[in-house]
Amino acid sequence: MKKNKSLSLLIVSFLTASSFAKEVSLEEAIQTGLQNNYEVKASEKMLKSKEYAYQSAKGYMYPSLNFSEMFMRTNEPGYAMWNTMSQKKLDFMTSSKFVDMTALNPMFGNMFAKPSYPEVNSWRTKIELQLPIYTGGKISSGIEMAKRDYESSKHEYTRSKEKAIYDISKAYYGALLAKEAIKLANQAYKDAEKHYQTAQSMVKNGLAIPADELRAKVYMSEMSAKIKEAENNYLVAKRGLLLAMGLDKVDPTEIDVVGNLVCENVEKPVGEYQDYALSHRSDLLAVREKIKMAQKYVDFNKSDLLPTVGAFASYELNDGKWMLGNEGKWWMAGVALNWKVFDGFQSFNKYKSAKEMYDHYKQQEKGFEEFIKFNVYKAYKDYLTSKDKLKTEMDNVRYAEEILKVTETRYKNQLASMIDLLDTQTMYDKIKFDKAQAEYNCQLLVLELKYQSGLLIQENQKRGE
Repeated sequence: MKKNKSLSLLIVSFLTASSFAKEVSLEEAIQTGLQNNYEVKASEKMLKSKEYAYQSAKGYMYPSLNFSEMFMRTNEPGYAMWNTMSQKKLDFMTSSKFVDMTALNPMFGNMFAKPSYPEVNSWRTKIELQLPIYTGGKISSGIEMAKRDYESSKHEYTRSKEKAIYDISKAYYGALLAKEAIKLANQAYKDAEKHYQTAQSMVKNGLAIPADELRAKVYMSEMSAKIKEAENNYLVAKRGLLLAMGLDKVDPTEIDVVGNLVCENVEKPVGEYQDYALSHRSDLLAVREKIKMAQKYVDFNKSDLLPTVGAFASYELNDGKWMLGNEGKWWMAGVALNWKVFDGFQSFNKYKSAKEMYDHYKQQEKGFEEFIKFNVYKAYKDYLTSKDKLKTEMDNVRYAEEILKVTETRYKNQLASMIDLLDTQTMYDKIKFDKAQAEYNCQLLVLELKYQSGLLIQENQKRGE
């Protein structure tokens, strides 16, 4: 309840312009995105459609009851005579209106005239009942197919949410990196300003040439431009995050991502991630449901080779004046057997085709499993590589910081030039950003590993607890 309340407040705050930026955490971004992401919404609609299709298929198990009301007026002899008989109005004399009986006049004293073919009205009210008794397994197979299709859509819906979490998380980490770049750019500007002030002081005291002061000033201007560039990149990154969250109407200046860009540690062996993926990954589970559906499709086609038995019954009212009349009341009931004995081997070949299609999907399942295992393995190994890269960059930051301190001291003691100092400062700033980039790349690979393993839904649930 608290989560829903906070989520509602978050969405309202996004849609309401304010004079300050709304802080957005990863959890808030994901929860909002799952409510608004277009792909998730589309998958949810598809799931609902499959649910209704499944419910519809189950209806074939039950009897069908049809009601009909028909009015007909005709002078066509066959129908007119039939309608008259259905209304219990047909007798020997009435029949002569529809059938030429003048040949009998010598026997009955010219009592029959030529047929007049009168127009006859007919109101027919009818209730029909049909009940399948045996269909060779067609109905049960069709219901099971619809069920498996529905279950498959459930897993596809889950996978769409995993993809949304993946995209939102990736955009969020990108925004954190862009925000970190602003921080680094501001620090670089402060360092450049410090060098400029040092150069000013040394030039004033005759310990450095004026060109040092100019070089430091130019470098400081470049760092100022870097700040603006980093701020623009942050806006672009936030725009991408909002799109992933499904909030395309919100201005990126209205939000501020919060959190630290830190690479998580992966402690489990790769085999555990592969095993989890093979038993939990939603798109693989969806494929397995499709295979079960294909298996039932074999039975569905096999039923065409078998006879079908059904019961039927009807009750009707016939009247020449108005609907629901009772001039004629009739009923009918029975059982029917149908068996398509020969159809040019159409049913048999459909059955064989369905079996081959099932074997085709089984082979694809095995290939998909191996593909998933490879992707998990690749993400895991890439993570280990990125972790080593991150450690290297962290060491480089410490080394570069020491070198910068030494170069600053050497410049103040006139043992190094301003060019040496600014080059060292540039190297230090680049290494610090490289470290942030390595942290980002490492965390992205952790995210990729979880996505390939099918862990993102579980991780998101833990995060929300």
